[in-house]
Amino acid sequence: MSTVTRRAPFWARLLFAVALCLPIVEIVVIVLVWHVIGWWTLAALAACFLLGVVVIRRAWSGAAQELRASMSEGHAPGRAVADAPQALAGGVLLLIPGFVTSALGIILILPGMKSVARRLVELVLARRFGAATVQLTDYTATKADLRPDDPEVIEGEVVDDDSYDK
Repeated sequence: MSTVTRRAPFWARLLFAVALCLPIVEIVVIVLVWHVIGWWTLAALAACFLLGVVVIRRAWSGAAQELRASMSEGHAPGRAVADAPQALAGGVLLLIPGFVTSALGIILILPGMKSVARRLVELVLARRFGAATVQLTDYTATKADLRPDDPEVIEGEVVDDDSYDK
């Protein structure tokens, strides 16, 4: 009898390696910062932690308010709900003690990164759900965006029917 052992996917192995190396990198960076600014290192780490708490609280409350409002009005939730996972991830990274994770968390909560993340989420959802159209922003992601040379894609224009009524 032979038993088949399956290897973990590449992303899982990479995530495991990062999880093993990250504490070592964080400790090295904290020690280096300590040598430069001394006791202010503790204040900087505390400030990052508090910023993470504020970011998580604002993201959670903003998404909850928009979700309640959109459900009461009967339409799809907007950008605050789409941006909440990214803001929560940035807040969690800020909560983790260390300057590397805090830098990544700050990058995630920057306003310009939200549109990039939304577009990535749209492309992933379009890929996952096949030919379905996913729209979280003004950009509409379809499966055709992933394979523009697909012979089944027919280019065309959208004509607004209301323009003919005038």
